[in-house]
Amino acid sequence: MNDESQMSDNREQLERGEANLAADPGNRHLLAMVIDLSLACGESDRAERHVRTAQLAHPQDVYLLARGGDLHLARRQWPEAAAIFQDLLARQADVNLAYNLAYALQAQGRHADAWAAMEPYREAPELAPAIVTLMVRVLHHLGRNEEAIAMVEARLEHCQSDAGFLAAASLVCLDGGRLDLAERLGGAALAREDAGAPIEALVTLGSLALARNDGVAARGIFEQVLVRQPLEGRSWSGMGTASLLRRDFVAAQEQLERAVAYLPEHIGSWHLLGWSRIFNEHLTGAQQAFQQALDLDRNFGESHGGMAAVLALQGRREEAEAAIELARKLDPNGLSAAYAMMVLSGQTQDAERFPILVRRLLSTRKNLFGQDLSELLDDHGPN
Repeated sequence: MNDESQMSDNREQLERGEANLAADPGNRHLLAMVIDLSLACGESDRAERHVRTAQLAHPQDVYLLARGGDLHLARRQWPEAAAIFQDLLARQADVNLAYNLAYALQAQGRHADAWAAMEPYREAPELAPAIVTLMVRVLHHLGRNEEAIAMVEARLEHCQSDAGFLAAASLVCLDGGRLDLAERLGGAALAREDAGAPIEALVTLGSLALARNDGVAARGIFEQVLVRQPLEGRSWSGMGTASLLRRDFVAAQEQLERAVAYLPEHIGSWHLLGWSRIFNEHLTGAQQAFQQALDLDRNFGESHGGMAAVLALQGRREEAEAAIELARKLDPNGLSAAYAMMVLSGQTQDAERFPILVRRLLSTRKNLFGQDLSELLDDHGPN
């Protein structure tokens, strides 16, 4: 059944349900059904009328009170929904209430609180794929990739036909360094004809294409994402990286500026923005980009190395040498510091060395791919 047919069927059921409810206005099952159908039809005002009736008729019924929380979820009223589900969960332990609470908390960026709501149910058997998917996403947001991947592997057989699970799982595997599994899961998600190409799966496959230095394929995939979600920061970062690799520095700078606007805590995008500005001879802007990276994490060698490169290009030798020294203490093999040293020594090999620089920077632990991409880059990219 396509979406249009499903909507028509829902409306017919809603009309019949309301007709039956008129004859039996306190019927608990009918009230729940017409609320659910009203929400499925996108008629929140209609749902609200039935929610009020249900609350008056059954003021202590958790089953019906939860529909008030569903109404707030449909309206994207996250704090109001969370308050309702928090109260109901305190009255009755139930995985579905926990899921709805976690969903509302996650939408507010309260990832730790969302996990606290769901953690008691992590070992429950036969969890619905939507519940497992949210657990995986929450762990991913918390940076607990190993736990998330373990959950993916434990629940894969049960959830393998669910495109949402496959897409979320592909992204967490990408960021956890399980690249073969990430590609397999991302491909499986896209193969689901009913899924409409899940965004997370596209980001995964676009990132892997970029890692293999296939900028054409990567751009095509990221463009699909951005048509649907223009604020998707990882895809802007991927587009910017692809532009850097083909030395289109003007496009790269514009794309990476969008990336950091939507992903302001993404250090790898700040690094790449800094390099795009360097190669556009916008040194003040490059310095600002590397300073943003340093403000996020002062213990990351590539940030100090990038700043050293800017200072060297500005002719600020003593400051550049101090930044190089600090960068090399944090990361003796850092490429940005090596580049800064090359500038100070008077070498001018930008055109030959720049693709190597970008690919190496992509393998750093703060990039858009995750922590363990360097081996793949070494295997698939020219040195």
